Amino acid sequence: MYKNYEVPPSLYVRRRGAKIWKIMKLIAFFMVLGTMCLHASSYAQRVTLDLRNSSLEQALKTIGKQSGYHVLYNPLTINKSKRVSLNLKNASLDDALKRVFADQPLIYTVSKKTIVVKEKPGVKPVSAKIIAKESKQQQSVVGVVSDSIGPIQGVSVVVKGGSANGTTTNQQGYFIVEVPDNNVTLIFTMVGYETQEIPLNGRTELQIKLRSVNADLEEVVVVGYGTQRRSDVTGAISSVESTTIARAATADATGALQGQTPGAVVVKNVGKPGSGYNINIRGISSFGGSNSPLFVIDGIPTTSGLNDINPADIEKIDVLKDASATAIYGSRGAKGVVIVTTKRGKQGQTTITYDGHVGARKPTNLPDMMNGEQYVKYRTDQFLATGRDTSRSNNAFFTSEQWTNIDAGRFTDWPGIFLKDGRQMNHNVSASGGDEQTRFSLGIGFLQEGGNVSPEDFKRYSFRGNIDKNIGEKWMAGMSFYAGQNLQNLGSSETLRSAYRLPPTVSPYDSDGNPVFRVLGGDGVTNPLFDAVNDIRDSRGIRAFGQIYLQVKPLPYLTLKTTFSPSLNTDRFAWYFGSESKEGAGNGGYNSSRDNSTSEQVNWLWDNQAIYERTLGSHKLTATVIQSMQKDRLESSGIDVYNLPYHSLWYNFGSATNTDFNGTFRGPTVRSNFVQYTLASVRGRINYSFNDRYLLTVSGTWDGSSRLAQGNKWGFFPSASAAWRISQTEFIQQIGGINDLKLRLSYGASGNDRVDPYITQATLEASTYFFGNALVQGYSPNRLANKLLTWETTKEINLGLDFGLLGNRIYGTVDLYDRKIHDILLNRNLPAPSGWESVSANMGKLRNRGLEVGLTTVNVQTDKFSWKTDFVFDANKNEILETANGKADDIGNAFFIGHPVQVNYNYVFDGVWQESEREIAAGYNQLPGQVRVKDLDNNGVINAEDRQIIGKRVPTWTGSFATTFRYGNIDLYAMAYTRRGEQFNSSFNSSFMNYNQIYNQVNVDYWTPDNPSQTHFQPGTPGTFVNVAYFRKADFVRVSNITLGYTVPTSLISKYKINSLRFYATATNPFLFTDYEGYDPEWAAQNTYGTAISTSSYLFGVNVSF
Repeated sequence: MYKNYEVPPSLYVRRRGAKIWKIMKLIAFFMVLGTMCLHASSYAQRVTLDLRNSSLEQALKTIGKQSGYHVLYNPLTINKSKRVSLNLKNASLDDALKRVFADQPLIYTVSKKTIVVKEKPGVKPVSAKIIAKESKQQQSVVGVVSDSIGPIQGVSVVVKGGSANGTTTNQQGYFIVEVPDNNVTLIFTMVGYETQEIPLNGRTELQIKLRSVNADLEEVVVVGYGTQRRSDVTGAISSVESTTIARAATADATGALQGQTPGAVVVKNVGKPGSGYNINIRGISSFGGSNSPLFVIDGIPTTSGLNDINPADIEKIDVLKDASATAIYGSRGAKGVVIVTTKRGKQGQTTITYDGHVGARKPTNLPDMMNGEQYVKYRTDQFLATGRDTSRSNNAFFTSEQWTNIDAGRFTDWPGIFLKDGRQMNHNVSASGGDEQTRFSLGIGFLQEGGNVSPEDFKRYSFRGNIDKNIGEKWMAGMSFYAGQNLQNLGSSETLRSAYRLPPTVSPYDSDGNPVFRVLGGDGVTNPLFDAVNDIRDSRGIRAFGQIYLQVKPLPYLTLKTTFSPSLNTDRFAWYFGSESKEGAGNGGYNSSRDNSTSEQVNWLWDNQAIYERTLGSHKLTATVIQSMQKDRLESSGIDVYNLPYHSLWYNFGSATNTDFNGTFRGPTVRSNFVQYTLASVRGRINYSFNDRYLLTVSGTWDGSSRLAQGNKWGFFPSASAAWRISQTEFIQQIGGINDLKLRLSYGASGNDRVDPYITQATLEASTYFFGNALVQGYSPNRLANKLLTWETTKEINLGLDFGLLGNRIYGTVDLYDRKIHDILLNRNLPAPSGWESVSANMGKLRNRGLEVGLTTVNVQTDKFSWKTDFVFDANKNEILETANGKADDIGNAFFIGHPVQVNYNYVFDGVWQESEREIAAGYNQLPGQVRVKDLDNNGVINAEDRQIIGKRVPTWTGSFATTFRYGNIDLYAMAYTRRGEQFNSSFNSSFMNYNQIYNQVNVDYWTPDNPSQTHFQPGTPGTFVNVAYFRKADFVRVSNITLGYTVPTSLISKYKINSLRFYATATNPFLFTDYEGYDPEWAAQNTYGTAISTSSYLFGVNVSF
């Protein structure tokens, strides 16, 4: 019987995590309870009536005034009513309506706090005049009209082709109109909005949303602790809508920002199923730390990204880029802010939506490796170049088994054995609705991405819900909850690596059909068939967060709101390397090993907010004050055990003997970690507008962080921005053709405290030493405390222009920015007598300057056909202003003043030495066929002085082009994305373009005496500077998305109670154009080394709403 050995987490963390989890369960319970009770409330308003022979119209006006309900009726209909005499005291609304409508030829319905009066079916009109006017029975249609802001008053509603009078919407956007039948078409028109024609298709209730002719100006933008119209924004903000997010078909919604947001460089983390994206906003802002922006999901800040969030749950993403836009988030927003707004309930009938797709993930852009014949030639050229024996008797050349395969032309396509199509599916169901008092939204989702190599796989289960409740006229409360679980099987990192390395001349099986473990004899590369079942890398994560808020408007111009947001993240990573895996076979003296690590992160945030809004004539003022407190606690633990005797019990720690091959007990390795920090802030922002022409935003943040040294924990960071809507001036309006022209200018400072929370303290390390003849364990300092650590500060100026021309047929933004980051944390060298090598200090300084352009053109716009194009361009120049050496270069770390942080500092590749240059090459101790580098100082010697900056690992510019077509009910979308200016020496190049080893290589035109190549050196004799030959440009153009859709006409589906139905087919990453020879230039900087490949997805989906 084996013992189950596990490392228990901290009792305190268990208790605290359990408490947070209970809070979240309560949030979910009350949210679902509130949703279930949504339509269960009765008309609880009380009404008092004293009517004496009053008209029904007067009675309803009295009821409406007392109850707050809107009353809709057609004057022709109300004239058919009888007069009313009634006395009621403190009666319910329901009772009052029943008494008023008793014995009337009319009926009423109550919907969305609106009382709709209709003619009772089958009742004849009481007026002969009305009979003359109505040639046939009329029917009533009721509805509400709104835009992106809210209800619209004064919208004209008429029957298409009819001669009867129409109606207009009231102050709350409601209307009621009489129609000859319920299959006519209604026309909605209003100055400043696009006209809409809506067929009834049997409906008697409508919800209409009009689009402004300047819709992009009226778009609501989330600016952090509030919203603004796009036309009022003074900072640099880009937005991505839910349709774009869904169309991207990525597991991580961050991928939907690629090519959509100027200033944001989005890079995928290799091609494993479920892998996420890295995002960098406006350049590198650290010498080696994180450049990740702050993510804010429904008001909850996090730096862990969006890979745990279901993209189908997202309504919109707003990216805040300049210091003015991010200032309200203080120190947390120094590297940019990505605000994610999930879908919330809206007023209207309950709508149920399903959106799902299925398809396949296909390997693409595979390296062109040598086939059997090419590999044999390569080995022959390699041996001849080094003067080695190429006879059949030399087993180092080819073994007898390999010669058998060669003679028979029987070669193995190793990658082909393992590569396959991976299945992809995504299913999402949501429900939302509500009335004026309560709105709700619920959603569940399931995503699966199958790998291209077994057993790689990724699954995500998600649940989302929220509810908002109006309590009387002044109070509002709400709650939201999100929970998701990610299950990721990473597979073996060795399967593809070994498959691409193994030569095609060896077979995976012996003559009896059994797999051979060491196919190259004693070589370290093993048969990857064994890794698929002996190398287990399993990851499981749960992310849950919630929010409860209470809001009150004590005055019409003052809003007070308090919000509490807890979150809980748990992760478990389990790795097992069996004895028949490459990692486990003799690795470290053990025949198998098991690693298990767990982590739990508990976070809570409490925001208290006050918003003051006043409009006085041409003056509009909004003032926001926020006080917030945040605490984050992370605890992790792990254990490594060795020599597990049974592969089937790989999860059983207690079965491990923890001995090496010699039987020596090594014992398990246990580790743990604890991190806790707090952040407190007081923030303020003032938005002022004069005549919608001159705009001003001023903000300031006072942040306090526990991470920094005593005396430096608090910092104040101000910002200001202004805008001039030039298009609102009379001069521009007289010119014509200019719909919008706004000039923006901003300047701001922000802090950054993303450093080790305990870097201000000295640390100890355990060590052993002899005390007399005894070996004892003690502790000694290993890090010097930094008692002066202070805020890293970012100061930025931004100049922007927003424009809309020719009826907004051409519109876009242009931004120029200059960002400087001061007091970056670096290691400062100390004098030797101090006893320390270095100490961390605020010393570095960086600068990012750039240009961002976003342009949209509406090329064609008719009822039948439309064509729109989008362009995005982003150029960034990153440079170092100061290093740990001040204004001097730090050559050891490749930090050079005036150059980017990530540069390649090396010799300059100058081709390959040729036979005609043998004598010159000999002067440099080189031979023909070897790599040649430039002698920059022409002294006849290649040394360190001949190195220079030969490239950089960051793009010079990125760009995208997208086009959207619509013809009738058919739509087509396509987007291409490009990155330019990067150079990498990736691990793929150095492994598969080495030409000096037994492994298979990329098939290239390498140098031989008969083939004087200038790009690839001779196999077997690369020379001293071979590493220089592996640098490659990583420029590429990728067609990232092609989507074709068809929306079924409403007339065909309305009789089935279907609101909308759309079918679509999507291809993601179908084409890649590049000269890069590795797997994928997008992640060439990462150490893929054959562990992940590029994929294209081909999906078929449906979106249906009931």
